[in-house]
Amino acid sequence: MIIAIGSIALDTTRTPFKTVKEVMGGSGTYFGFASNFFSETGLIGIIGEDFPEKYRNLLAERLDLTGLVVEKGKTFRFDSSFSYDLGTRTTNRSELNVFGEWDPKVPDEYKDAEYFYLGNVDPEQQLRVLNQLNKPKLTVADSIELWIRTKREELVEVISRTNGVVLNDEEVRQFCQTSNLIAGAKTILDWGADFIIVKKGEHGAILFTPEMIFPTCGYPLEEVVDPTGAGDSFAGGFMGYLARKGKIDDKTIKEAVIYGNVMGSFAVERFSINRFLTLTMDDIESRYKKYKEMVTF
Repeated sequence: MIIAIGSIALDTTRTPFKTVKEVMGGSGTYFGFASNFFSETGLIGIIGEDFPEKYRNLLAERLDLTGLVVEKGKTFRFDSSFSYDLGTRTTNRSELNVFGEWDPKVPDEYKDAEYFYLGNVDPEQQLRVLNQLNKPKLTVADSIELWIRTKREELVEVISRTNGVVLNDEEVRQFCQTSNLIAGAKTILDWGADFIIVKKGEHGAILFTPEMIFPTCGYPLEEVVDPTGAGDSFAGGFMGYLARKGKIDDKTIKEAVIYGNVMGSFAVERFSINRFLTLTMDDIESRYKKYKEMVTF
């Protein structure tokens, strides 16, 4: 079983082509909807009393919600806009609401789980979760620019206590104060991580370990609707595959990166988590096969 801690949000997403208001989003949501295709997934998160029942029912259909907390007040809301190339995102408004003062608790049923994903919540919250775990097999952490800028020391400690880190290319450059991704990755590995995956949006991802660099391209898509959640969906596919295989050798971790790219490619084809609602495992395996054929020479 995989356990994810992350945000559950109501997103307003604006593109030059369409705007959707208060649709389901959040790092924990996207991760869980991607990972549950491969392995049972439990979600640790918090919502307000205003969270729509239809969205909660969708979560319950796909995920174990033992770790879900409902508090008086409003659910976390995030409002953002994308540029015409859908590559640049601007935050219009972020309302943490009940998410802002959340002190996450790991249910007893989750403490012995082998796989933990620490979504891009406050590093202090990530550390409190790590203190409640009983020797998981694999822990992977994500973060965002805000925490890199405001809680750098705490985030470095998180990295020192996890197996892997998933960051995008700009976050690595900012965090490590370098323009070179290889130099940045080596710095993060020196802080104690066994591996780091650098997400590069439509251009794929690069896996770094102390012994290996594995660059991958993004899956070419004819239509991209909403890039929101692609990174967390990548992480869900990546960890989901590792949990399904039950091992973490070089071959398996490379395959997991490709499954991460595949799940991220599905996420961007619709707004919110809507693509995952019609997705099947056959669709996933078919795209993985096409990806493999595409890059083999």
